[in-house]
Amino acid sequence: MDLICASICYRGYAEDEFLATLALAPKIGFSRMEIHGPMTWSVEAVDAFDVRAAKRQIEASGMECAGLYTPGWGGSEEADVAEHAQAIAACAGYAAELGARHVTSTGASPREQAGALDRVLACVEQVLDRVPADSPVRLTLEPHYRNVLEQPADFARVLEALPDPRLGLCLDTGHFHSARVDTVAFIHRFAPRIYAVHLKDHVGTTSVGIGRGEIDLRAIVTALEEVGYGGDLTLELEVKDTESLDRYTEEAYVYLCGLLGRKL
Repeated sequence: MDLICASICYRGYAEDEFLATLALAPKIGFSRMEIHGPMTWSVEAVDAFDVRAAKRQIEASGMECAGLYTPGWGGSEEADVAEHAQAIAACAGYAAELGARHVTSTGASPREQAGALDRVLACVEQVLDRVPADSPVRLTLEPHYRNVLEQPADFARVLEALPDPRLGLCLDTGHFHSARVDTVAFIHRFAPRIYAVHLKDHVGTTSVGIGRGEIDLRAIVTALEEVGYGGDLTLELEVKDTESLDRYTEEAYVYLCGLLGRKL
C-alpha cells in the first residue's frame, strides 16, 4: 500500500493547494500526490484543465500523480448527468496521461433528492461507454455523509447493476464514521471492488488531525491487509484550523508510516 498526499491537505493553508502539495509534501516524505480541489471538481474546471502543464509541474517536483478528484456522479436532471459523465470521462483520460491509477468522486446529489441514485447509475453507464475498455484508470465511487452515496446498500446497488471491473469503490474513513457505517465490515464485504482509500480521522462528524480522533485507523489498515488490498492510501485533511495543515500533514505521515511498519 502506497501513502498518497491529496492536495486537500493544503487547502486553505496555501493560495494554491496543488502547487503547495508539490512544494511541501516531498519534504515530508511523500513521493506521490492526488489532485483534488478547484482544478478538477467542476465541469467548468475540467474543461479548462491543462493536463500538460500539470504533468510538467508534477514531474518538476519529483512527485507522481496517483489520482484525480472529479465532478460528482449523477446530477439534478438528464442534461446535468450527461455533462458530469463527459467531465468524469475526460478526467479518466487526464489520469491516464498523468500515469494515475484512479479517478474518484461521490454523488452529485443529496441523499433525500428523488431519483438521485438512478441518475448516479445513468452517469456511471455513460462514463463506462466513453472510457476505453483497456484503460488502466479505475473509476471509483466515494461515500459522503448525507450524500446519495453514503450507505453500503447504495454501493451494492450500483455494483450489482454495473459489474464492469473498471468500476469500483473508494473507501472514505471520515465520511463512513460520520454516517455510522462499520468500515471494517464494509472492507470485508466489498474487498474485490475497493480500488482506493481516503484516510481521515474524525471526532463525530468533524475532521481532525490523523491520530487525534475517534476512528480506529489501525483496525482499518489491518482489515485492508487481511483482504489483500494493495492500492493507495490517500491522506485527506479537512480540518477547521487550516493554519495547522502543514504540521498535521507531517504528523499524519509519521503516524501512518508507523501503522504500516515503515521506517521514516
